[in-house]
Amino acid sequence: MAVTQISVFVENKPGRFAEISTRLERAKVKTLAFCIADAGDFGIIRLVVNRPELATKALKGFAESSIHVIATSITKKFSVSKIAVLLRSKKINIDYAYTSTKPIGGNPTLILRVDDIARTEKALKEKGAKVLVQEDLS
Repeated sequence: MAVTQISVFVENKPGRFAEISTRLERAKVKTLAFCIADAGDFGIIRLVVNRPELATKALKGFAESSIHVIATSITKKFSVSKIAVLLRSKKINIDYAYTSTKPIGGNPTLILRVDDIARTEKALKEKGAKVLVQEDLS
C-alpha cells in the first residue's frame, strides 16, 4: 500500500531547504521526490524518501509530520492526463500532486495526495497502472 510522505514546516527564508537536504544527505537518505509550497511567512516542504524513519530522525528539531500518498509510474499508457481522467471518472479528488526527481523503477513517478487512497490504488491497479509501495523506493 502507499508510500510515506514527510511534510516539514519551515520559516520561509533562505537556506531552509539547504539545511533539510543536507541533513538528509548526511543521514544517507535519498530524496526521490519533493515539492516546496509557499504559505506566506512559512512554507511546507513535502518529501518522498527511500528511508522515512531515518529521515524523521535526521530532521529532529523541525516541525514535521508523515502521511501516506500514492506513487504511480508515469508511462506512455499512463500519462499524467490519463491518470487524472481516470481519477475524475471515479470521483476521486486530487488534493495535490508532484513528480519524482529521477526515475523510480525506470519511469518518472507521480506522487498524489488524494481524498481516498484505497479507492485510488484500486482504480489504478484495475487499469494496469503500477502503484509503488515503500519497498520499491529502497
